[in-house]
Amino acid sequence: MTKIGITERGDAALDFSWYDKLSTVSGAILITKNITDEFIHRVMQAYQNGYKLIIHATCTGWGQSIIEPNVPSYHSQLSQLRKLIKKGFPLEQCVLRIDPIFPTSNGLKRVCEVLDMAFDMQLLPCMRVRISIFDEYPHVKERFRKIGFAPIYGSNFYASKSMMDDVCNTLSQYDIQFHTCAEPYLNSSDGLFVHSGCISEIDLQILGLRLDSNTKINMQNRNGCLCLSCKTELLNCKHPCKHQCIYCYWK
Repeated sequence: MTKIGITERGDAALDFSWYDKLSTVSGAILITKNITDEFIHRVMQAYQNGYKLIIHATCTGWGQSIIEPNVPSYHSQLSQLRKLIKKGFPLEQCVLRIDPIFPTSNGLKRVCEVLDMAFDMQLLPCMRVRISIFDEYPHVKERFRKIGFAPIYGSNFYASKSMMDDVCNTLSQYDIQFHTCAEPYLNSSDGLFVHSGCISEIDLQILGLRLDSNTKINMQNRNGCLCLSCKTELLNCKHPCKHQCIYCYWK
């Protein structure tokens, strides 16, 4: 039975426990905000040993700021992603992940900076891009207050329709598609968005894996989630990691 591992519960460059679990899954999606040289070494070692991998390089544009104090800058993250590809890891098995997007003027400006640099580095338009919009949990609102910022959404958890429209208008400047999961309010008539799970049939096709007939969608019962039921977590972290991002869903 097809089983795809993923590192959503932590960061694959801070916790390498996923490495010894690769033999238990058909393939793996490794998500990291910090493509270190050690991470590149582990990925290339696994890839050369025949393991099927997809790398999600998370890059929000807020690294080295009060929002992501221990995350490298987007210049560094994109440079390291390019280094990984130059080492021989396939470009089609890499994903630029802008997660989360803050749907404010400053937040969208950062998104444009990341995308513009990715184009300059010739990572785009060939590489897939995944996006997700910031969710403002009550404990995250409190973190914002502690550093002197007002919550972005007031008393709400999700972005407003006008904010979502701003996201659409900003991203429509780029001649690429943006993959989204659990973002049912992001829609456009011109094919700007591809609604697909963080693990989807697209990933299985890229990795040369078959879709089992009994595979279901939205195993997490989350509104809008499109992930396949063959998804399994590879990390065990249940607390904020060393990146200490202010928007972390862990309390």
